[in-house]
Amino acid sequence: MQTISKNKGGRKQKSNPKKYRHVFRLTESENQRLLALFDSSGMANKASFLVSLLLDREIKMVKVDVGALQYHTLLTKLFNQFKAVGVNYNQIVKLCNQYFSQDRAKRSILRLEEYTKDLTKLCYYIIKLSKEFEEKHLNSKDKL
Repeated sequence: MQTISKNKGGRKQKSNPKKYRHVFRLTESENQRLLALFDSSGMANKASFLVSLLLDREIKMVKVDVGALQYHTLLTKLFNQFKAVGVNYNQIVKLCNQYFSQDRAKRSILRLEEYTKDLTKLCYYIIKLSKEFEEKHLNSKDKL
């Protein structure tokens, strides 16, 4: 005897059926752009086009660290202040040599040199802190 398998009818089941649905809305201009891209792609249906558009392209994400941004802003302001101090330093030395006697100019410039040494120490400390900050927070590649 022959065994006859009953056919329930309908389509064959797909091995990997698409079960998930995502819906989004576009404006008129966005829809025109999407249709123009679809037409230029040469693909047969929009669903395949959208899936390839969304999933086959590499997406780059940029993570903004607010703390690092604030640190950079403050460091830039401090750098600008250092430049202003340098300009003022040059102007003061020029004025001291121009209007003061040689002894008085020498004393004033010596005082300026002491302040400059303090600024130099502060500058080295800022550079050290900046390098530590970069090593801890900015150069970590595993924080994506």
